[in-house]
This record gives sequence, C-alpha cells and structure tokens, in this order.
Amino acid sequence: MKHSEVKLTVKNRIEDLLRVNSIFESFATQHEIGGRLRYHLLVSIEEILTNIIKYGFDEQGVHPIHITFRLVLENVEMEFEDRGREFNPLEVDEPNLETAIENRQLGGLGIHLVKKMVDVAEYRREGDRNILLLRKSKSSPAPTP
Repeated sequence: MKHSEVKLTVKNRIEDLLRVNSIFESFATQHEIGGRLRYHLLVSIEEILTNIIKYGFDEQGVHPIHITFRLVLENVEMEFEDRGREFNPLEVDEPNLETAIENRQLGGLGIHLVKKMVDVAEYRREGDRNILLLRKSKSSPAPTP
C-alpha cells in the first residue's frame, strides 16, 4: 500500500542521517520517484539535516528533529521541524561562485544547492520551532547543478 505521508523523528546525531535516507528511499520507491529527482531530494535531505544537526542547537544534549515526507498531487514535499535557535536558511547570502574556491568564505553552498534543486522552499517560525518546507514537482525538469 502506498502511503502519501511518512513522519519520523530523529535525534540531532549525524548517524541518524542513514535512517532518514533509508526511510526516504522506501518512500521514493513506493511513489516512483527516481533518477535525478530522487538524487536531488536525497542531497537536499542531507544538506538540511546536516545543518540542523551541526549548527541548530546552542545547548548540548539530544534534540528531536521531526521530518515529514509527503506526496501531494504530483508534488513531493519534505518538511523539517526543530526547536533549535531561530534560523532561516533561505536568507543565507548566495555564495560567490566566481571567487577561486580557496578564497571563498565557508558555508552557504549547500543551502544554495538545495534552493536550486527544489521548486519551492518556504521557512516559517512558529513559537520556538523552525519549520522548513521543500517542494518539488515530480514532472518538473531537474536542474543541472
């Protein structure tokens, strides 16, 4: 049976990325999400989760991160929710891709790639929660990075 929505909660640990990838792979297979689209969504998951895990929390300890994968009509949606410090990744300055790589400022390239790989990226802050929604149509052409 195809599930149009899958919810999971992971901890802010890099090793939980494997679990998230595995669950997304099953979701993608059930909904015939393949090829370049699948790859771009997996890269987006890894970039967003890595940023939340590494930089999202001021205090030490275990913090839950809630993730939802859903299919709405022909759109794949991925929602990430955490109670970390307020941070809108969509406001990160675009990296200067013209500068030689050894002279570039660190950070920002992953978010830049995610924004290029999805059709819609929306951020909102609700109370003490960061919520990031990424949406990609199954039928839209996949961008070339």
